[in-house]
Amino acid sequence: MSHSAGTGLLKASALAQRKAEYEAILRSIGTEHVLRKGEILRTGNICYLLKGLCILSFYDHCGNETTLIYFEPGRLFNFMPKLVKIYPLQPKTVRRQLPIDAFAVRAKEDCLFLFIDHNVFERELAKSLPLHSLLVQSLTENCENLISHAGNSPLLPAPQRICRLLAEMMAEEPPHAVPSYLSYSEISLHLAIHPITVAKIFKALKEDGITERKGRTLTVADPERLCAIARGMEDFEYKRS
Repeated sequence: MSHSAGTGLLKASALAQRKAEYEAILRSIGTEHVLRKGEILRTGNICYLLKGLCILSFYDHCGNETTLIYFEPGRLFNFMPKLVKIYPLQPKTVRRQLPIDAFAVRAKEDCLFLFIDHNVFERELAKSLPLHSLLVQSLTENCENLISHAGNSPLLPAPQRICRLLAEMMAEEPPHAVPSYLSYSEISLHLAIHPITVAKIFKALKEDGITERKGRTLTVADPERLCAIARGMEDFEYKRS
């Protein structure tokens, strides 16, 4: 076994152990709830996702949806109301907040959650270092995802934006599989690119051998070229006769 492979296994083992510790604490103070695919999450509780996939979406005044964050198992969310009360925010930050009804968490798959009452969570937080770690981890990941999404500017060429998303979301190890939930329609929602344009770009990426299908799984066959397009080092023409 190579050194890098061994390091990767140790890291994965440590992460699994830490996740088990978080879940044990949260199970002792929370209750399980199921959210079916397509349903909107309607709760004032803090949520911890055990299974499935859900998304945080923003809806404009016309009802158009934009996907902001993907929540995968092991993520804590809906904790901002409690943080606002515990840690004072700058007045400008408070004034900048958008109406809460403009956002919603929706299940992309059948999901299993732990719901934790805010007051119970606060009491446990005061005596639990692992819970502090989970809170910081979740807050950091959410911020990084939002910054990444904001940085994938609509001013950039559509192929570059899609390649940026694929480079971020594909598996690190070969065959560099792309998550199954990143369908053409989902990418269209996330990046605000017309679905027909998304389909044309993926067709061109396949024709150039950058992506390929292995069964029902989309993989990145040429990650170096994908990353070159993502960084703007190579132009990519997808409007082909």
